[in-house]
Amino acid sequence: MKGTIISLFVIIIFNIGFKAQLDPVKFKLEKNTFKYSLNSGIYKSRLSGASAKENSFKNISFFAQVYFPFKRSLDVPENFNKSEGDSTYYERLFSISPMAVFHFTEKGGNAVGMGQEMSFKIAKKIFLKSQIAVVWVESNIQKNDGLQSGLNFHHYWHLASYINSNTYLSLGYNHISNGKIFSREVGALFDMIVIGLSHRMSRK
Repeated sequence: MKGTIISLFVIIIFNIGFKAQLDPVKFKLEKNTFKYSLNSGIYKSRLSGASAKENSFKNISFFAQVYFPFKRSLDVPENFNKSEGDSTYYERLFSISPMAVFHFTEKGGNAVGMGQEMSFKIAKKIFLKSQIAVVWVESNIQKNDGLQSGLNFHHYWHLASYINSNTYLSLGYNHISNGKIFSREVGALFDMIVIGLSHRMSRK
């Protein structure tokens, strides 16, 4: 009996504390200013026939992203009073942004396509971001850079830290493959360790 009373007490206290932490949120479509991202890093090919160098992170690749001028955002209502022109504004608690990506390697392989980025706030200036895009890849089969011509997925997971209200640095991991969805045959098998810089144009 005593144990049952204690259990009920713990459950009641937990529920009260949990409910006290809940805040109302608002989901909104927002127009945003021009934003781009420039990224570089080292990659390796996981395709068969890759040399020891090609199969190690000793190769250079680059990709750039351009964000569309709108996004879906979720945040507490009072935070929507802050906009991109506010020096204390960084991003929303959660947002989904469409974007275009262009990727190329030092061997000439390249990819271009569109996708979306999900952004999660984990601290005032720090965000966890996940991107997925569908890209068309062009690659020379005589040069093994992990890319193969055809449709592939372009995945990019990264941690972003703002250095001011419009600019952030990022560190992440990029993977390109077809997931055997666009074709039963293995497509690209490309892994990249990435550092990047993203900048949002200031509102006038």
